[in-house]
Amino acid sequence: MARGPAGRLLRLPGPRRLAVVCALLGLLTWALLVVQWALVAAFVAAVATGAATPGGLAGVLGGIGTAWLARAGVLGLRDRAAAATSARVRRTLRAALLRTLLALGPAAVAGERAGELVTTVTEGVGRLDGVVGRLLPGAVTAAVVPPLVAATVLVLDPASGGLLLLTGPLVLLFLWLTGTFAERAARAQWETLARLGSALVDTLRVLPTLVAFGRARTSARWLAEVSEAHRVSTMRLLRTAFLSGFVLEFGAVLCTALVAVTVGVRLFEGQLTLQRALLVLLLTPEFFAPLRALGADRHASLEGGPAAERVLALLDTPRPARGTRPVPSRVPHVELRGVTLRHGDRVALAGVDLDLPPCSRTALVGPSGAGKTSLVRVLLGFAVPDEGVVLVDGVPLSDLDPDAWRAVVAHVPERPWLLPGTVADNVRLGRPGATDADVEQALARARLLDVVGRLPQGVDTPLGEDAARLSGGERLRLALARAYVKDAAVLVLDEPTGQLDPAGEQEVLAALADVAAGRTVVTVTHRSAPLALHERVVAVEDGAVRGAVVSR
Repeated sequence: MARGPAGRLLRLPGPRRLAVVCALLGLLTWALLVVQWALVAAFVAAVATGAATPGGLAGVLGGIGTAWLARAGVLGLRDRAAAATSARVRRTLRAALLRTLLALGPAAVAGERAGELVTTVTEGVGRLDGVVGRLLPGAVTAAVVPPLVAATVLVLDPASGGLLLLTGPLVLLFLWLTGTFAERAARAQWETLARLGSALVDTLRVLPTLVAFGRARTSARWLAEVSEAHRVSTMRLLRTAFLSGFVLEFGAVLCTALVAVTVGVRLFEGQLTLQRALLVLLLTPEFFAPLRALGADRHASLEGGPAAERVLALLDTPRPARGTRPVPSRVPHVELRGVTLRHGDRVALAGVDLDLPPCSRTALVGPSGAGKTSLVRVLLGFAVPDEGVVLVDGVPLSDLDPDAWRAVVAHVPERPWLLPGTVADNVRLGRPGATDADVEQALARARLLDVVGRLPQGVDTPLGEDAARLSGGERLRLALARAYVKDAAVLVLDEPTGQLDPAGEQEVLAALADVAAGRTVVTVTHRSAPLALHERVVAVEDGAVRGAVVSR
């Protein structure tokens, strides 16, 4: 059985039950194949010696057909159980992986490449089918059927049984040797696939910028090089798999031929009856068949090994400590006391003190790199202070249930992420259970209802990839509608008008003034227009609050 991550995968409850089922079906397969080939040997021997005619052995022929159909049914049952278990394991692991990534939060996966994570969650988990759906049933069958067949042959003909017991381990040795080389090729192939996925996602994300600066052709050549590396590694893996398959087949054929020669000599010398000799010859390929199939299953599972290693490594990532307390009040009082945040050797925030009373409106200003976005991440709970504390109605933020805190906080970044679905789907991201009336009210408060009304299907209009139907200001107002329908008590905005022209900026600010009523608002901005909506302006510089808070 596989070791390492693949072995750990096979020790899960589902695969363990599948192993028991495959072992029982292996016993049944052995009994059926012995019955089938015993009837075949009896039929051929009776006809060859003239003891009976084919017409007189109709019952034997019926028994042969029944045994063959039963074997096919057992094999189909095994494959069905393996497919169902594999699908269940992959579904469970994919859900667990997504839950883990959500629990870790943006800070924990900041160093990961989005394309590689997508490849792991989709293609990587899919490749685990080779481990659970093929390697496990093949390995269990190879562990059950060949020893029983060898024992049967040993009873029928000790010499032939001894040859099987001698040559069987040699085939396993070939399987191990070829598998070792193929495993290296599979790991290289998975690494190039992950690199290709990362490169493709990163390139698509910045494609407009590449075209604008005339670098699209260079990126295309780079993608072609990564794609070619993946093709080469895939062909190397296939070449190794075909060569190893040839070695296994050649070894099994040689061993079968050795048994056939010895049986033929002893049959000629009269030491074996025709029926027994035929039965031994018919059972010998059945001894090697599961071992040869195991070789093919082993190669099919090789791609799943590196994928399982990556999936389990992500699942084993230590999760941050989670609080359990609810948010104390509907619109809480938030305070930062002596908050210090470090990114390696760099200090992002240094002893920040900031008071955010309920329903207050605070603007954070300062040069780029001053620490404003880091302060926002601390407020959202995406970054844990190295020193100091964030208090929510006097309760440390770390003691609150993260899901409960995020339920009362809405974040509108500079470029909001929007689904390629409909307008209503994007608004309902704030609250999946929102009614049509709730969606319409949120769009009205965000001053987007007229824009949506001009779309071909209204709120049911698909926005397309990256909301291509909407302008920058309309995207932000849709994000504000999402925040409104969420009914969040704390609204955090990061450069909400940074990419807009004056007209678009005024539209967003008008919508913001309406949406922000009755909420605590924290806005990061470099522009002067948004400051009119805020009661206070806090200057942040070099990770600290510089000077007094300016009241407006």
